[in-house]
Amino acid sequence: MRNQEPIEKESSLGHVVKVQQVIDFIVLAELQKGRRYGKQIDQVIIQSLDGVGVNDSYLAQRLKVLAEKGHATSRWEDDNRYNRYYEITDLGMEYFQQLAKELPERVDLALKVYKLFGSMLKKYDK
Repeated sequence: MRNQEPIEKESSLGHVVKVQQVIDFIVLAELQKGRRYGKQIDQVIIQSLDGVGVNDSYLAQRLKVLAEKGHATSRWEDDNRYNRYYEITDLGMEYFQQLAKELPERVDLALKVYKLFGSMLKKYDK
């Protein structure tokens, strides 16, 4: 490698958008429309991301975390232990607003990073 002036690190890869933030944002945006079942939320994610979804157990874990942190409530429908539904809380609205404020800049950074990384990959495409 040539002697080059060191480049100052402006940000870290850990600051780029995390999957959990994407999922939390989509879930909380959907819950603002009213109560939703886990399977409905799964379908919204798939539709929002044009066919890309998340593992069922990952989504269940994220929904559990949102409930544990007080961002959503989680209840079984009647005595049916199959249909669990979720509703957003006031704390969840605050978290959503925080994500809405922070994520645009992070998405821009992620797009930049992935574009640069894509260019790097093309150099090694054989």
